[in-house]
Amino acid sequence: MLSWTKVWLLFAVVGCLLVPSMALAQKPVTVHVIALDSDDASEDQADALTAALRQRVRNTPSLQLAESNQSLATLLPALKCPTRPDSACLQRIGDQLRTDRFFWGNVVKASVPHQVVAEVHLWTRGKPEQVAKESYSDNLKDQNDDALKRVAVQLFDHLTGQATQGTIVVHANGSQVGTVIVDGKPVAQLDHGQATLPLGSGTHTVDLQVSGMTTSPQDVSIVVNVQSEITFELKASALPPVEPSKPGHPRKTVGFIMLGVAGASAIVGAVFGGLFAVNASTFNGFRADVPNTPANSQFCTNPMNGIQGFISSSNTSWRQACGDNGMGGARGDALTDSIIAWTLGGAAVGLAVIGAILVATDHSKEEGAPPPAARLQILPSFGPNGGGLSALLTF
Repeated sequence: MLSWTKVWLLFAVVGCLLVPSMALAQKPVTVHVIALDSDDASEDQADALTAALRQRVRNTPSLQLAESNQSLATLLPALKCPTRPDSACLQRIGDQLRTDRFFWGNVVKASVPHQVVAEVHLWTRGKPEQVAKESYSDNLKDQNDDALKRVAVQLFDHLTGQATQGTIVVHANGSQVGTVIVDGKPVAQLDHGQATLPLGSGTHTVDLQVSGMTTSPQDVSIVVNVQSEITFELKASALPPVEPSKPGHPRKTVGFIMLGVAGASAIVGAVFGGLFAVNASTFNGFRADVPNTPANSQFCTNPMNGIQGFISSSNTSWRQACGDNGMGGARGDALTDSIIAWTLGGAAVGLAVIGAILVATDHSKEEGAPPPAARLQILPSFGPNGGGLSALLTF
């Protein structure tokens, strides 16, 4: 049999195991978020902040949001409460909602332009009321805006004792727009020269990034649930000196381009000149093999003139020399190559002359400019007995 000591020990062990389980099984605490009141100019901001606070409650595992559309504007007259509810009125609101805790408050226009002030209360039955205030930009009218979510989280954490952050208000003298840099990272944008943002407790380095302006970073100590302010004096940044534009040389530039094209034309013309020499030599070789050779033109265009034997015995050679119709072959190729070579050669000479004139007549000089680099020009020459190339080096 078990002794009483062992029985009590067994009960103690079972109790230790059951108590945490029972605690974990406790239901979340139900909380109401009464729609925040507002003045005529802040209705949209109040609705957005109410929705953001309700979402913050939904995201807290220990709390359960009571789905209700009750608003302070309807509850106060219905319960015959003053405009600013006193403790007795808040007690009646709790009884009306059948809850032991609820959030209430208002959003009004701030004295600072383009800012609103949110004052939110947490009423808990039998405990002192908690109050938190936040100032933020009046353009936060969307409950899903990350900046508005941060405002709601900060208010909620302050009221529920979970706060680990403080608030900093950044002012910029000299600029309406810019980026707030905290510990080397961009975190917020200036709105009409001001930005309000939450920061974790401790020391942070804050700076501003504004186009065309310079600032000096500042260190600020953040205290939980305390709002700090910091002001930056912006100064115009020194612009780098602008180098004067260098004078252009349009005539000289065009001249050098024409000289380059002339050189390329001369080289290509020289190639065709060489082909002309080869084809002309081939044709003359064929013609030398025929005795009593007639004139050059008659050799190809009138083969019956004294060379019938050559045609009948060396027809293939005649075709190679004159082509099928007396207009092709080595003679026709030599004629084509000669025309191309002379055309390119003439163009090269003309371009070279014009380019040289343009370069020589460009009198615009750049102070301290280096002397022009040496240039090599290749010029072809042609004649009845052959062709050649000449090189001209200028420096």
